[in-house]
Amino acid sequence: MKTMDQEQTTRKYMQFCYTCEDAHLCTTEEACQACWAEKGMLEEEHDGAEETRQLLHMYYA
Repeated sequence: MKTMDQEQTTRKYMQFCYTCEDAHLCTTEEACQACWAEKGMLEEEHDGAEETRQLLHMYYA
């Protein structure tokens, strides 16, 4: 697994964890990364439309 820099972790946390009902369960960066991997959000090479689709899916699914 690639090492993530702090800026990327903060960006992903703000995008994906802020509205997550289980965010309080992720107390470490490793826990956040495991959650993102489980939900398929660690892929770095995708276009903006796919990222938007995933984000909207999380908001409304």
